[in-house]
Amino acid sequence: MNNRSFSSRLIWRIIGIVSLIFLATFTVIGIVSEYIITNESARISPLMLTLGLLLVGLVGLIVLYFVCRREIRRMTRPITELSVSALNMAKGNFKAALPDIASKDEMLRLRDSFVYMQNSLSDYIGQLKTTRSDNERMESELNVARTIQMGMLNSNFPPTLHALLTPAKEVGGDLYDFIFQEGDMLHFAVGDVSGKGVPASLVMSITRAMLHFVATLNLPLDESISRINNSVADSNSNDMFVTLFIGRINLKTLRMDYCNAGHNPPVLISPDGKARFLPVKSNLAAGLLEQFPYEAESIDLEPGTRIVAYTDGVTEAENDKLELYGEDRLMDEIRNLKADMDEKSVVQHIYRSVKAFTADHPQSDDITIMSLKV
Repeated sequence: MNNRSFSSRLIWRIIGIVSLIFLATFTVIGIVSEYIITNESARISPLMLTLGLLLVGLVGLIVLYFVCRREIRRMTRPITELSVSALNMAKGNFKAALPDIASKDEMLRLRDSFVYMQNSLSDYIGQLKTTRSDNERMESELNVARTIQMGMLNSNFPPTLHALLTPAKEVGGDLYDFIFQEGDMLHFAVGDVSGKGVPASLVMSITRAMLHFVATLNLPLDESISRINNSVADSNSNDMFVTLFIGRINLKTLRMDYCNAGHNPPVLISPDGKARFLPVKSNLAAGLLEQFPYEAESIDLEPGTRIVAYTDGVTEAENDKLELYGEDRLMDEIRNLKADMDEKSVVQHIYRSVKAFTADHPQSDDITIMSLKV
């Protein structure tokens, strides 16, 4: 086996062929010239001699051309075959046949590179198919989880209450709930679990289950939210927490007891259209510290008062310039609400305002809006 490079072998072979043909041509010319000179009977005119020598030289050049052409094509045939194999691989045939290379030079290394590329591409395609199958299965499972989660939310809205929840991912950590009890008592809540995705949705499910449980006990709201806090903290190994606003309204007396656990304060809209944030005490978010002493508050509402509760997915929604929707823009939209709008229209109006502000910018957080009127 020749260890010289492919290019040097090709060059030296062509030089050898050229030398041999030139040597043969000049040998023929020399023999013919000597014969003509030494033989009186073979003498011809100088013109004919010149033409004869030129003809011999031309024949030599033609032979040189075809011999060199044939040798170059023979030596470069593996390159042509490799190019055909590369084209087949580009079309998806990763098992395309490769030429056999006898020499130990660049051609052999090139063929080995093609073999390595074939194996790598085959492995990558196999892994890609497996990953795609896993992703499709996971996406299907997440879609089922989303359907289940959204089905857990109370959608049997009365005329005086409506809510909307739009997760940023397949499943989310926002929640809302409302429960009517005998004696004209309305329990309602809006919450936001830290983080997103499946972990947040699991904490959301625990929190919602606890909301339903404590609502049946008719406990003071500070004790109710304390039980929720202890339950979330006890089952939380990832340091997640829930910001939560819980309210309980006596629909006869219009007295509202409420407790806020680190959540955005709701907006109160009086019958004359004036809007203000509900004053709330700065309690700790649920799930961070067991046995935290929560403080509840109370307020007397006027007939016709509207309460708009939401999560920070509204006020912290971003546009392409990374500007926040903000509380001021929210208050402007709420002040522009018409007095005769129903609660579904109120929720849809605020949501459309948020989406118009963010435009095509990806939603970065779950959005929840609740509106109720007493």
